[in-house]
Amino acid sequence: MKSAVSRGVVAVSVVAALGLTAACSGSGDGKGDGGSGGKKPSKSAGAAGTSAAEKLEKSALATGDVKKYKVEKTSEASEASADKTAPPSAAVRPGECRSLSDMLRATAPEGAKAQVVRTLSSTDVDDATTTEVELLAYDKAGAEKTMDTLRSASKSKKCATFGVGGHRYFGVRPQPASVGGDESVSFKLASRAGEFLARDKVTVVRSGSTLMSFHASNVFDQEAVKSARQGDPEVADAIVDAQLAKVEK
Repeated sequence: MKSAVSRGVVAVSVVAALGLTAACSGSGDGKGDGGSGGKKPSKSAGAAGTSAAEKLEKSALATGDVKKYKVEKTSEASEASADKTAPPSAAVRPGECRSLSDMLRATAPEGAKAQVVRTLSSTDVDDATTTEVELLAYDKAGAEKTMDTLRSASKSKKCATFGVGGHRYFGVRPQPASVGGDESVSFKLASRAGEFLARDKVTVVRSGSTLMSFHASNVFDQEAVKSARQGDPEVADAIVDAQLAKVEK
């Protein structure tokens, strides 16, 4: 069944995924200052910010780093568009779920000093999963606090279902996440976009003061996909291993 809907829904997957990430909140719990609406760090930041951004760029995945995957850089235009359409942080309900929402966005959460994003798609025509890899630079205390907040939110019954603006996420469940680095958190969730069912899995890995967020997503026609488990996205080990190796190099 997957091959029947895989490449046929890739375009829908990309458009829907972008729409969902753009709809998500800005500020995350435990990220430092709140209430700013999740604006990106200013490009006019000081030398420390520039240095952090440069380091992330050097560590970001490129085509050839992971076999059988195409790597694309998220354009600044896409990020700017996401910024303009993202609702204020107060639009996330319950508020303690904001940290989960942060990892579904294409823009940096509040408190991050720098950010780069890459989108990976498989060259296998039967694999319709896209994986967004986001690198975020924090100070070490901020990175640790962000992980603690994510871990708590992913396990909270209050966040089993949460809303972002007019969008609703459901089926939020923590997942096993033993993938190296200093610590990791993983969770899955789903949402609906018209007749399509969007499934997402997010794994966040911390290495020192750097967070690596791996957001695998797929969108399927609910009439075409009958099995509740069919099409569940997975974050490929090869992607995590390759990104972790570049960050820790």
